[in-house]
Amino acid sequence: MRFGNDTLGLVVAVLALLIGALTSGSFSDRPDEPDPRASVRRPAPVTPPAGRPLPEASSRDPEIRIELGPKRDSSGTAFAIGRGLWMTARHVADGCAKVGIVTGPRRAVRGSEVVVHQNADLALFRAPVRAAPVAVAVADDDLRIGQPGYHFGFPGGEPGALRSSLLGRGVLRESGRYSTREPVLAWAEVRRVPDRDEPLSGISGGPVFDSAGRLVGVHVAGSVRRGRSFTTAPRSMRELWARTGVTPAADGPVPALNDDDFVAAGERLRKDLVVAKAICVTG
Repeated sequence: MRFGNDTLGLVVAVLALLIGALTSGSFSDRPDEPDPRASVRRPAPVTPPAGRPLPEASSRDPEIRIELGPKRDSSGTAFAIGRGLWMTARHVADGCAKVGIVTGPRRAVRGSEVVVHQNADLALFRAPVRAAPVAVAVADDDLRIGQPGYHFGFPGGEPGALRSSLLGRGVLRESGRYSTREPVLAWAEVRRVPDRDEPLSGISGGPVFDSAGRLVGVHVAGSVRRGRSFTTAPRSMRELWARTGVTPAADGPVPALNDDDFVAAGERLRKDLVVAKAICVTG
């Protein structure tokens, strides 16, 4: 992988008019589900009892099907995983003529060298933005049912955070402009800030941390109607890192997290550009 240093510049001003909801806004549990962009009241939070180890992947794991429409100008979330290296969801960065990291009002830095996971909703790209990389992901066998997850990003294009609880495993099938079949983790939504009954479009590509501040997944899909979020499995992230020769940091800037301070922690991560808005221009 080579490094790129082009600046996206004032194109952000134009993008403000062009960028719609992130492609993940079209995510649904099945093709005939109503448009998830419509406001739908979320179900009551579900918090499974914690403690039981996450089972191994199984052929009986529930399947989530997603049809990907044509790529369009959009925004999502990315986070620093190395020096000048950013991770996001594949559907955020794949198919873009230009990708970039927003660094301030009407300012962005252009990215380059997008590399996608061939069978998972993950991508890496280069962008010359200084930010401390997050800590390496935990192993799958470190995860336990009911443990908290803390999601950070830009739902609806605005700063936001989500607290969830690990439910179990699933299989994500994406079809349309590309096809993948990957193991994912399913999370039950417990709390979101701001508390809006809207899809989480825009948080796709954002990191999910455990209570120790370690990366456990990347947010890739959700269902407002069911109060569910889906993240990549840790093994998929390790596969992409191994393919590209990336060695993530052992320690990172994310503090220990709990239900009282995770919102403030997310604000600091966005301020320090550890977690940033990612933009995509297709033309």
